[in-house]
Order: sequence, then C-alpha cells, then structure tokens
Amino acid sequence: MKRLAILTLATLAACASKNSGTPDAGTPDAGTPDGGPKVPPPLPSITLPGGAQLKPYDATRPGAPAPYGLDQSGDKVYVALGNQRSDFSVAGPGFLAAVVPSTGATTLIDLGGNDEKQCQNPGFVRAAAGMIYVSCGGDFATGAGTAVVEVDPTNEAVKRLVKVPTSPVGVAIGPAKLWFGDATGDRVYSIDRGTFAVDPAPVSLHCPSSGTYKTVSDVMVIGGDLFALCSNDAGGVLNRLDAATGAIKSDVKVGPIATELAATGDGRIAVVNAGDNTLTLVTLGTGDAMTATTALTFSGKNDALQDVRARSHFLYTVQSATNTAQKIDLNGTGGAKVVAEASFGAGANTWNIFPLDDDQAIVTNLLKGNLEATQWVAVH
Repeated sequence: MKRLAILTLATLAACASKNSGTPDAGTPDAGTPDGGPKVPPPLPSITLPGGAQLKPYDATRPGAPAPYGLDQSGDKVYVALGNQRSDFSVAGPGFLAAVVPSTGATTLIDLGGNDEKQCQNPGFVRAAAGMIYVSCGGDFATGAGTAVVEVDPTNEAVKRLVKVPTSPVGVAIGPAKLWFGDATGDRVYSIDRGTFAVDPAPVSLHCPSSGTYKTVSDVMVIGGDLFALCSNDAGGVLNRLDAATGAIKSDVKVGPIATELAATGDGRIAVVNAGDNTLTLVTLGTGDAMTATTALTFSGKNDALQDVRARSHFLYTVQSATNTAQKIDLNGTGGAKVVAEASFGAGANTWNIFPLDDDQAIVTNLLKGNLEATQWVAVH
C-alpha cells in the first residue's frame, strides 16, 4: 500500500483513496488548458454530510464523511466520502458528494448498490467522457466492497458498477478501456468500457527491484498512453503503456513512495514523492523515451506529500503531515518554485486539492471532514 514508511496503520486504510491530475471532458485524461476565466469564490469552508445521512450499518456507531478524492463536472465538484469511524473502520456504504463550491449546496449519491456494501471506502474520483468514475478501496478488514463505479452527473445516479478483484487505485479512462492499479501489488487491471466487465489478465509493471513491498499508487491516460506509478519505500518507477493493450513501452525512475502524477500544461508529467519530499518532472522524448529530473525538494521533512494537480503553468500540491497546500510556478526563474502556500490547521489531515482557477483552489481535509478554500500566502 502507499506511503507505508510514513503513515500509521489507521491512515493506511486510506491508501487506495486518492485522486490526481485534471482529466478533461473527452475520452482520455489530459492536462488542463492554460488560463481560463475566474470562477465565483468558493466558501471558506464547507462541512460535508456525516452520521445518519451516510446510512450507517450500525446506528449506534455512525461514521464521519472522511473526504478523499475530488474532481469537477459542470459547476459541481464531486467528492468521495470514505464514510469511516474514528478508528478508520467502514461505517456504511460509500458516497459521492456533489458540491457547488460557491454556495455549499450538496447532493449525496449513494454508491453502495442494492446491499449497500458493493462500494466501500471510495477514494479516487475522475471526470471524463461525460461521466464520473470512482474507485472503491473496500473494507481493509474484510476485503469486501472493492469496486469501480460509473456515475452519470446529469441525473446524479450510479449508471454501472463492477466488483474488482483487488483494492483499486485510481481510474484512468482510455478510448476502449478503463484502467486501475493494485494497491497491494505491482499490477494494473483493465475494464472494457462497452461491457463494464474486468478483463481477465492483469498487467505486471516494472517496479523498484528492492524494498519491502510494491504498490501501484496512481494511473492516468495522457496523450493516448497509459502511465502508471509503481513504488515503495526504496524507489519509484513510472511506466508508460499502450492504453489499448497494456504493453509496456518504456519506464523511468522517480522518487521513493511516489504517490501521485499529473499532466502539466507544457506536456510534461509531474510526480510527487513522499519518501524524499521531492517533485519529479518527466519529459516525454522521441518515440516512447522518458527522462526524469528532480525539479524541487520541499522545505520540510516527512511532510507526507499526497496529491499534485496541474493547471496552465502551475502545479498544486498538498501535504497531510503539515496540513498545507502549495502553489508551484513552473515558469519561474531557475525552474519550479513554490510561490504561495496555504495552511489548514493542526489535525486537518489535508488530502487532495482541486484548482478552480489559477488562483483559487479547494482541498479535502480527511479528519476535519470538510472542504476548505485555499488562502494563499506568498512565499519568497
């Protein structure tokens, strides 16, 4: 599972509950285009539904929202709610919250299926091809509730759900297949977009040759190819695969405990590495070649980098140990530089970030159970 060297066992239950990048509304995932108009300011804080609203299995032991991944479709941001008790055990079915950031208006979408247990502990959220896709990490105590769900935002209802054979990490949307990673191993799996059935044979990735475990921490389709991170406490490898067949085309080393990736506005791929607190930028060269450069070392130590997003020439990152978010300018003098930072207070467990425009972003705070707007402070 991700970030084993940093997170406690309780927080480990969230390892498959992430999201990164900024998929576009077409078929493949893609980076966000430059610029764009300003959006209405988000509310400073939005408390997400919890307790009885999340249909607890035991009314005497309800859960908190535990928000993880988020993505946007139309004027709403869709947030995965882990629905967990204080000990991180599963309290009820997984939910998706559809939120209007400027007003806080929230609609709940039940992902649990007929028995309310088909999707538990949802995490990654990806908007693509007019749909919302959610990976359900499942109950780590029992192994139940692992699934990938397709949600139609036009009626805010589940369209299709498929049970998957492992705890899924990420959802990458290609022309004919969806892809997800294995939180407990070195494989990626595919789902046929027509039948919404899991293909029988997973693909084994190139992974670090040493270390105490292997996990796939993120997957994304960029420029027609599938990119998948396999990492552990010793290192990380970014794999480039054919998005139709899963054949590996090339790979490049990134940092240890590589947690997330994003497509930058200038055609590169950004990777954040929690093991050494660095940002890696990967350049796609001639053919399938890739080269990686350490572009930035963050100022703290063991800050638990959790997410990276890209918009125009900026990157946005969050760190759950320091409960902070960073805005990074890729076009600054001397290369990538943190130009602004926001703090969300002790105990927030800041997990994911979504830029609404170049200057406004919202984050999910896992333990606070809310969405919070960034209040950037310039970093010189």
